[in-house]
Amino acid sequence: MSDGLRPLAAEAPTTLYLVRHGETEYNRRGIMQGGGIDSTLNATGREQARALARRFASADIDALYASTLRRATQTADILATGHDPLSRTHLRALNEMDWGVYEGEAPSPERDASVDALKSAWREGAYERGPKGGESIREVQGRARQALRHILAREAGGTALVVTHGRYLRVLLATLLDAYGLEHMSELDHSNTCVNQVVYERGQARAERLNCTAHLSGDCASAPA
Repeated sequence: MSDGLRPLAAEAPTTLYLVRHGETEYNRRGIMQGGGIDSTLNATGREQARALARRFASADIDALYASTLRRATQTADILATGHDPLSRTHLRALNEMDWGVYEGEAPSPERDASVDALKSAWREGAYERGPKGGESIREVQGRARQALRHILAREAGGTALVVTHGRYLRVLLATLLDAYGLEHMSELDHSNTCVNQVVYERGQARAERLNCTAHLSGDCASAPA
């Protein structure tokens, strides 16, 4: 993993639970959010977050991190129930990608075609490209590495629960996991309140589970935290 994280290798493994926030009305309606729209959870999103909290109720969590956007902080607040006192940190470096001109746009043939063209460019390795007025994938990856270094340094040998966003999760996981890389980030699905469990040890990360939503069907026993 040539991402500058190897020097943070610890003797004991560090467990990261990387989760996406609950549903918002923007999610439900397919409207682009990004880092510039500070939406809140809808009723479904709040119930998803409560189900996620039940999943983690008996888990040993050392610290909770979240982006500064309300849909993530609200999810984190619900997750923290039953874990007091629990160290909580909000990091701007965990915020969603800035989608520029696309933010606030509802689905349309024109918008979808334009976004698809951008994603196609990323698959071809054009990571310096981004939406007009927004961030490139390289810039998002830079923030993801910053957040990872901060969390891994502070929680070495422990367990951290991290609440963030969809596109950001794809970039973050693709950066951590050698099996992916940015060229395969589109293969990493990210349902609302999905759980991605990654263990970081001796400079290497391995995925224990990806995009797990067993808690939404009440089946937490088959996929413990």
